[in-house]
Amino acid sequence: MRGWETPMSILFDSVRLFTAGAFFPRQKVLIEKGRIAAIGSRVLKSADEIIDGREKFLMPALIDAHTHMGLFEEGHLTPGEDISEFFQAITPQLRPLDGIKMRDQALEDARRAGVSVCMVCPGPTNPIAGQCSILKTNGHSADVGLIVEQAGIMMCFGEETKSTYYNQQKSPSTRMGISALIRETLMKAQDYLEQKHSKKGIRDRNIQFESLIPLLDGRVPMRAHAHRLEDVMAAVRIADEFKLKLVIEHGTEAHKVAPLLAQKGIPVVLGPALVPQIRFELREKTFESALILMNAGVDVALTCDFPGLPIESLRIVASMAIQNGLDERRAILAITENPAKILGVQSRLGQIRKGMDADVALFNGNPLDIRSKLEAIVIDGELFKF
Repeated sequence: MRGWETPMSILFDSVRLFTAGAFFPRQKVLIEKGRIAAIGSRVLKSADEIIDGREKFLMPALIDAHTHMGLFEEGHLTPGEDISEFFQAITPQLRPLDGIKMRDQALEDARRAGVSVCMVCPGPTNPIAGQCSILKTNGHSADVGLIVEQAGIMMCFGEETKSTYYNQQKSPSTRMGISALIRETLMKAQDYLEQKHSKKGIRDRNIQFESLIPLLDGRVPMRAHAHRLEDVMAAVRIADEFKLKLVIEHGTEAHKVAPLLAQKGIPVVLGPALVPQIRFELREKTFESALILMNAGVDVALTCDFPGLPIESLRIVASMAIQNGLDERRAILAITENPAKILGVQSRLGQIRKGMDADVALFNGNPLDIRSKLEAIVIDGELFKF
């Protein structure tokens, strides 16, 4: 069901509702004007559409906090794709909004998987790769679906960045070179910002340095693509030196320094866990990472890293974490509330509470049982049935 058919109000009747960390039976959820209007066992108001939820499970719609959704057109990866700017090492000025293809099949696949929100970022080829944006998967254009245009600056450490420039016989082709270039750029951006705030001011604006000002001001985080422990620690050092907020993206070996990340309040967007150990930097991959990090007090969100994994695998990743010791409550939080918090949109997403965005997913069984099927998803009050 598409948006033009969407009813003014929707009532989910007698569902098993995920709230306060557990599924509670015989609950009702009323949606009006794109928001959660009422919740409880006794919601007396009727609605334009009533959905019988007996024996079904209603939870917040899923959130994937690290994707390249819409920049990678499914089935058509070519040198002309929009996932990365391959021939310039410093590109903080790149905005996903200018390249996202909302007509791509992946957006429909995301809805069918119960995913209502994705963070979209450039690919990991450049030391400073570009900006990250957050969007809903029901938009008919990137502008319509956009929630947050500037949600961070992606900085990339490790093998993919090294090999990109090694193959071009250009710098940086080592981990030392990557970190040095990032530092040099941030130092120049600091000088630029200082001059901009001086009485003399800036005569000729620099698009790269202008793009880094929200990062230096602390308004958005550094989102560090880092798998190996060495890369995680390089990102931590740079964040400390320049007093930047930091989120570790992927974090294959982040569990090895879980207490340090917890102490510094650095969250981890973890994954894609289902990828085989096809690269050197993935050989320490373990499905116990989420458990180790969370037990240490680190905020963790699980990711498919689309197109690293199909967007449909987000629930599978959470189920695998349960198989390896994580409890159901925290597994669900890792694909709903935690990514909302890490993305800075927790005031409107990630939970089913009155006044929040009406982003909910209805399954015919427990969502972490892969046999369960998504029957409906609501995104901003727009109903899709399957």
